[in-house]
Amino acid sequence: MALHGLASALPRPIGFGQSTSLDKEQLLAAEDELKVLGTWRSPFALRVRLALNFKGLGYEYLEEDLDNRSDLLLQSNPVTKKLPVLIHNGVLICESLVILEYIDEKFAAIGPSLLPADIYERAMARFWATYIDSKLVAQWLKMFRANTDKEKAEATRETIEAVEKLEGLLSGSAEGQSKKPFFGGDDAGYIDVVLAGMIAWMQGTKELCGVELLDAARTPLLLDWMERFAELDAAKLIMPDVGNLVQFAKVKRAKMMNQN
Repeated sequence: MALHGLASALPRPIGFGQSTSLDKEQLLAAEDELKVLGTWRSPFALRVRLALNFKGLGYEYLEEDLDNRSDLLLQSNPVTKKLPVLIHNGVLICESLVILEYIDEKFAAIGPSLLPADIYERAMARFWATYIDSKLVAQWLKMFRANTDKEKAEATRETIEAVEKLEGLLSGSAEGQSKKPFFGGDDAGYIDVVLAGMIAWMQGTKELCGVELLDAARTPLLLDWMERFAELDAAKLIMPDVGNLVQFAKVKRAKMMNQN
């Protein structure tokens, strides 16, 4: 059964450790009605909630059951019937990356910007967001769902390669820059929010897939980044528990295998 009505009401931007009083734009934003349809385990829904939290925007979170999709979800996203969905004053926006850009542009005057101001840097942020989805998330899912050793080995290789690329990006080597605390620079930004949806899943990879995806020798910067990001106030509120995710995934995979 879907759980409805869990609300998040954040009076100010809390993502980057800065406290700011409510200004005129924020008071106007308080009049906006924002709802998020998601599931606690979805890395894509988590991105949307993180973005709203960083912006300091209040919203209502509606937990969906993907085994029994609600009428609201089916009506909100009749094309793919997938999560997340953002409902803003009755307007429907689907797909997590699209939603993040909508939030950043629609509420540009409120809170920190997710995307950089520089055009080239914005393009690079979008590139890496797409890379995360196609080379990390997609390959991780293939690794988790693999039916043969060959399929798992190939997906594992692709996943590890993506992780190493992101380690390099964080170090600055990918762009000839110096090491930085976040992908967004001194503060978390668009790439951080996109990748953060996968933090708990990456941490649970060894138990779920028997693969050491992260370790202090190969990915020290990513490990530090994960710890640093999880300590941000906006993230603390909603980051999923790794143990709960692992337990859920094991049960889900067992059901899938039985069906096959």
